[in-house]
Amino acid sequence: MRSRQEISREEFAQEVRVAMNRSVDGGGHHPGSDYTPAAFRHYIRRTALMNELKGLEFRTMLDVGCAEGFFMDAVRQRFGAETWGVDISDAAVKRARENFGFDVAAADATSLPFADDTFDVVLSTETIEHVLDPDKMVAEMKRVARRYVVVTTPVSQSADEHEPDFEQREEGHVNDFDQASVVALFGADAKLGSFRCNATLALIKALGRYLPRGLRDVFYELDYWTARLLGGPHKKFKPLRNRDWLIVAPASAGERHEPAWRCPACATAVKEDAGGGFTCENGHSYVAVASGIPDFAVAVV
Repeated sequence: MRSRQEISREEFAQEVRVAMNRSVDGGGHHPGSDYTPAAFRHYIRRTALMNELKGLEFRTMLDVGCAEGFFMDAVRQRFGAETWGVDISDAAVKRARENFGFDVAAADATSLPFADDTFDVVLSTETIEHVLDPDKMVAEMKRVARRYVVVTTPVSQSADEHEPDFEQREEGHVNDFDQASVVALFGADAKLGSFRCNATLALIKALGRYLPRGLRDVFYELDYWTARLLGGPHKKFKPLRNRDWLIVAPASAGERHEPAWRCPACATAVKEDAGGGFTCENGHSYVAVASGIPDFAVAVV
């Protein structure tokens, strides 16, 4: 197996893109506007995120690893925030634009195409476990955030619980996060919480996700509150062991910048050119996924 240090970051990003595009083409990584029982884990996560976000003050948000825009749409509908998204998958961001009309781009999470202090909240759900350099991803999220960085990622019982899936054979997870590694990444001032517990998740998987909307949502809320009040990431009683971290880290607000694409190479403004690509003020050029959607992971040489 390849070691983390010897893997080419550019090649790995393209491998992740291929795997993600395959998932999108096979039916979608995240559901669209319609309810999808097969994606019930995303709805449980949405319950936890909505409960957390309602306690934060924000008017702009960036979703890093936005997939097809499912969480972006939920945040926009619930809070009315101006919402942008990036994902390494060109197929996913194209779907997010088609389904919801969002400002989106294909981009690497460790090189975000925005100025410092652009978004009040920078959100990422179930993405950081797929990134070779999670420290760089967190640094970039904090750089472009003005108030908060909000992240969810699976709970691990140790920082090396599983072999990294560098070859994208299964879920593509290359990081495990326990409490110590979360604190090391996000800082001692980060708020750590966890959600989803084994017992209620099993009930949802067997029954709750198939119920009519009102009853179904009761099951999701039950899972959230059971996990918050009775569960924990390291419970000896495994039915109450939580399965996801929910991390809220403060960001240092500087001079506000309004959301706009910036070149990952030099941070200057980027505009769509007549040829259908995108070019920055210093002449760095990028291809387009589709009209209005830059691909910052593929530069024009």
